[in-house]
Amino acid sequence: MKKVACPHCGQDWVHMYRRKDTGALFFMCPECESLWLEEGAIEDPTELYLSEYMTQYDAASVWDVIEQVT
Repeated sequence: MKKVACPHCGQDWVHMYRRKDTGALFFMCPECESLWLEEGAIEDPTELYLSEYMTQYDAASVWDVIEQVT
């Protein structure tokens, strides 16, 4: 994956993450938690955030269920 600055906040790079519970991959800015489900969509605006994507987990535990891949 090429380095892409977050188009939402511009404060960090977008990284690939994996859900430990399902193995699903997604792309997210760790600064603002904007989230994209497909790498090709990263440069498009998103209205999806980590808290919405991981609705079954509370904010305190959500980071325990994901891991950065790149």
